[in-house]
Amino acid sequence: MTKFLQAGLCAALLSGMAPATPLSSGQHQLLQGFLMRSCVKRTPASDGVGQPGNEQVQRYCQCASEKLAGTFSEEEVMGVVTGQIKKDDPRGKQRLKEASAACGQYLEQR
Repeated sequence: MTKFLQAGLCAALLSGMAPATPLSSGQHQLLQGFLMRSCVKRTPASDGVGQPGNEQVQRYCQCASEKLAGTFSEEEVMGVVTGQIKKDDPRGKQRLKEASAACGQYLEQR
């Protein structure tokens, strides 16, 4: 029964016909924290020339993870968790690109 409901949610999400349920404050904070940690792990930091410093990476990841977390609905998070929505989904890539562009100024050398 649960798989049937999950499949139904995913189908509704992908078709865009069902209204999205916003994340609760706690869910948003949990997702934002996960995205923040993932961003910091994947964004190179250096004190050397041409690389942003650790403080810059922290500010960038805080900004980008906050923006990105704000774009997800409960149904989408469940779709990702259950594997119904793949990590390489073009919608997710587009959201990541937009969040990255909106926060890119934090990585600029000062």
